[in-house]
Amino acid sequence: MLEEDGPLLLERAKECKDAKEHDRYLALHAVSLGKEVPLVAEILCVDKNSIYSWIKRWEEERDLTDRTKSGRPPAFDYKEKMGLKKLIDEIDLKSHGINASFWDCKELCRYYFLQGKRVSEDAIRNALLEMGAHYVKAQVEYREADLEKQRKFALQFLKDFQKIADDIALLFQGEMSAGTSPHKGYGWTFNQRLIVKAKQSHKERSNVFGATDPLSGRRIQLATKVAKAPSMTKFLDKVLKAYQNKKEMWIYLDNGPVHKSKLVKLWLSLHPKVKLRWMPPYSPDLNPQELVWCHDLRKFLNNHEFADARQLAMRLSWFVRRLKPETVKSVASSIPIEALLSFQV
Repeated sequence: MLEEDGPLLLERAKECKDAKEHDRYLALHAVSLGKEVPLVAEILCVDKNSIYSWIKRWEEERDLTDRTKSGRPPAFDYKEKMGLKKLIDEIDLKSHGINASFWDCKELCRYYFLQGKRVSEDAIRNALLEMGAHYVKAQVEYREADLEKQRKFALQFLKDFQKIADDIALLFQGEMSAGTSPHKGYGWTFNQRLIVKAKQSHKERSNVFGATDPLSGRRIQLATKVAKAPSMTKFLDKVLKAYQNKKEMWIYLDNGPVHKSKLVKLWLSLHPKVKLRWMPPYSPDLNPQELVWCHDLRKFLNNHEFADARQLAMRLSWFVRRLKPETVKSVASSIPIEALLSFQV
C-alpha cells in the first residue's frame, strides 16, 4: 500500500512548510521506493522505530501533521479577559475591597485571590499585553480641583499668551522642598537587593523658590531654609533684577498663603511692573514649573546625597545653570493647559 502512495507522499513533502513534517513525508516516500527503514533512519538521523510509527499512522490516518498538544490551559478565557478589561477601565479598587489607587499586577493578583482564582502576575501581565494594555506611570488628578475654573484659566491664559510682546516676561512660579538624604532610584547590583546606607541623624531640608520662562527656557531659583514671606520677596527681587529691561512681568502661581501675605502685597505695590496671576486651586498639573521640578528630581536629586542644605542648594544651582534652554523649553510645556481645553470644549 505504501508503494502506491509514493507520488502522494512526495507531493505532501513539497507542499509542507514544517521541517519536521517534511522529513516524515520524505522518509515514507523513500520507503515507498524500496529503501530500507534502517538506512532511511540513519540518513535522517532519527530512530527507526519513529519511522515504523509514521508508517502505521499514515496507513491509519493518511496524515503526518503535528497533533494538537494539550499543554497548560490559558489563565484567562475570552470572557475572563473581557472582565479583566472592564476591571481596569473602572479604576475603582476600593469598591472591590482593594486599598490602592490604581491597578497593577500585584493588586490584580490580590483581587483574583479574593475571588477564589489563583493566577500569577506574569499571566495577568501577558493577558493585558495581548489585549493592548499599556503599563504607564500614573498621573494625579486632584479631587478638589474645579474643572470649570481650570477651563476658564486655560482660556484666559491662551488669550494672554497671544498678547505677549517682546517687552513682557511670562513666568510660572512654584516651590519645592528637597532633603539631603538620597532619593531612591534604580541601580545595578548582583545581589538580591540594592541597599543604600543613608544618614538620618542630621539630615536637613532646603526650600527652593523657582520660576521658569517657558518661551526662552530661562530659570530663576532661590534656595532658602524657610519658605516664608521674606524669602518670597527676596526671590521676587531676583526675578525683577533678571528682567529689569522688561516693561512687565507676568508670574503665574498658586494660591499659597505666602503668595498673598501682607509683606508680598507691600512689595508688589512698590513694584507695579510685576503682575501676579493666580492659577486655579489644586492644579499643579497645569503649572509647567511643577514639570521642571519633576525633571530636577529625576535627573539630579535621585540617587544623590548631600552633606547639608547648603551643599544641596549649591549643587542644584550648578545643575540648573548647566541645563540648556532647549531642554527647559521641552520640559516646561504648556501642553497640559492646551490639552485641558481640547478635552472639555
